[in-house]
Amino acid sequence: MASLASSLPGLQRVLPVPRTRRLRNRPAAGRACFPQTYYVKRVDNSRLRREVNQEKRRECYSLLGLSFLAFLFMFLYAWQHFDCVHYGYRIEELKSQRSVLEEGNRQLRLKQASLADPQRIDTLARRRLGLQATSPQQVILVEPASARSQFADNIPELGPELGPPARSGLGRGLRRRPQRR
Repeated sequence: MASLASSLPGLQRVLPVPRTRRLRNRPAAGRACFPQTYYVKRVDNSRLRREVNQEKRRECYSLLGLSFLAFLFMFLYAWQHFDCVHYGYRIEELKSQRSVLEEGNRQLRLKQASLADPQRIDTLARRRLGLQATSPQQVILVEPASARSQFADNIPELGPELGPPARSGLGRGLRRRPQRR
């Protein structure tokens, strides 16, 4: 019987509905059910054109410009503020790094002074290396040589202070620096 009631629409009204609520698509008690019909009305608005209100447009653009300027001002202010905070942290970090480096430099200078002490060097030379003070027989005096010797004139690689002036095809003024001894 359930299949018969579902296939015949008239029998559905006669049979009791086990649900307690009324369905939306069912009619209320005693009312007739009218089919709902929708008609589509095609409207062509392609030829219509809305009139532009110049005053409203100007007001909209001015409000948009003011809001952009306000946003730009706040953005630049925030950027400067965050950069200032960032640079403050960076300065403090560099100050602490500088104090650490100054302390390390002080320690190195102290160590250098203790290592370069002539008395310490003399003690190490006598004890570890077995060196002794020079005797007068070991000293040989050498006469100072002239600044330009005959041997130095023949070798151009010795530089301008010992050899003849260098002449090269690379250009003038390109000479070797004097070597420190």
